[in-house]
Amino acid sequence: MTTRPYLAMIQHSVSADQVSFKEISPDYLYRVQRGNDSFIMHDVEVGLNNSSSMKLAQSKSGTYSVLHHAGVPAVEHHFLLNNQSRFAKGNAYDLAAKFFQKHNEKVVLKQDNGSQGVNVFKIETSEDLKAQLSHLFSLQLNACLSPFYTSTYEYRMIVLKGEVKLLLAKERLNSWKHNLIGGSRSKDVPTSLIPTLSKMATQTAHALQLDFCSVDILDTTTGLLVLEVNEQVMLDEYIKDDPTRKDRVSAIYREAILERLK
Repeated sequence: MTTRPYLAMIQHSVSADQVSFKEISPDYLYRVQRGNDSFIMHDVEVGLNNSSSMKLAQSKSGTYSVLHHAGVPAVEHHFLLNNQSRFAKGNAYDLAAKFFQKHNEKVVLKQDNGSQGVNVFKIETSEDLKAQLSHLFSLQLNACLSPFYTSTYEYRMIVLKGEVKLLLAKERLNSWKHNLIGGSRSKDVPTSLIPTLSKMATQTAHALQLDFCSVDILDTTTGLLVLEVNEQVMLDEYIKDDPTRKDRVSAIYREAILERLK
């Protein structure tokens, strides 16, 4: 059994279903088996999503492009290829400057394949834009830009096989970001928003062809907009200190693992 609490919860979720976990690499790789059926579990990923959809979800700009094409309201993410890439043609700094001016000199710069708020910067000056973009490029990363929206709430939906299994709200407190690991507070979603959020989440998962994912939707002054999609479902901060939440997330993972074993 793993020593990681979140992974241990996932493994325990199917303890009564004759499902075993054989350790390949401690706390990281496991062979999940029931009878003659098995699969390799990579970290907390149970493998319900196809590889191209997972790569797409990892790209903020790629996700936006697909959702925009599908007619799903989403926060624009403009891709900036690293200037050091052998495929670079235009000047990324010039493209960034034009986007910055277009959106009233208030944008968010991030690595295109980032997660958990890493390498995400609120930009309000041309000097800062150039400096932070240079920083991302020095890390051998591609970047993307999005308009900045003042928003108190961000909503997260967990979608499994086309159904929303869990909804939560993240209230921004001492930061402009909504990451729970950064101090935001998780709350229940207002009942009146559940139908709209659920529809947007299932449309998003369908457009990206993801069977198991989380969808983050930003509550802005111009309406609800999909901010990003996570192909790996991580709710470790959400379940801390609340047994009822842990039970709900455990039940979702049980359903996902048993589905994978089909």
